Amino acid sequence: MDLRRNQRGEGRLGFLVGLAIFGIGIFVAVKFIPVKVAAYEFKDFLEQECRMAAVREDNSKVAKRILDKAIELDIPLQSKNLTIQRTSREMIIKARYDQPIDFKVMTYVYKVDYQERAPLF
Repeated sequence: MDLRRNQRGEGRLGFLVGLAIFGIGIFVAVKFIPVKVAAYEFKDFLEQECRMAAVREDNSKVAKRILDKAIELDIPLQSKNLTIQRTSREMIIKARYDQPIDFKVMTYVYKVDYQERAPLF
């Protein structure tokens, strides 16, 4: 019984540190995961637009569709960072943007640079 009296609860500090680390991890995930998901969804959209280039003849309409999708996904893509090239054989779409993520103590800039190619039939 004497051993129980000498225990002061030193485990509480370890629990609080672990809980703080867990909370920080959740906070970072809540901020970062939606940006990653939007980036992957945007990449899939670019790939799809590039594959459908054979039926879409006007590059300006393709650019408008891509910029509208970027607005829908809250992606800060500017028209100057979007390049659409159509050669006799293939369609090339390049998109580059920087997405700032505010973590309250610092701002992380998530850089995205996509390039999609698809043959024209």
